[in-house]
Amino acid sequence: MNLKQIMRAEIAPQLVDLRKEKGLSLQDVALQSPLSMSMISQIEQGAPLSFRHYLRLIKFYGKKLDFRLKDLK
Repeated sequence: MNLKQIMRAEIAPQLVDLRKEKGLSLQDVALQSPLSMSMISQIEQGAPLSFRHYLRLIKFYGKKLDFRLKDLK
């Protein structure tokens, strides 16, 4: 699995959960962040966007990515 696939499959659902945990709508996030509602929706759906867009939303929620090495199976 490459980084883009990880962002779409694993990070996007976590971003949806973060928004919902904070009780925010897409519109709320769009008004408070540098991203449009359309862009936020695409990110949350796992669209193949640039890493930069995902990172903006991650930072908006006060989070950071943590990469770890794992043994190959």
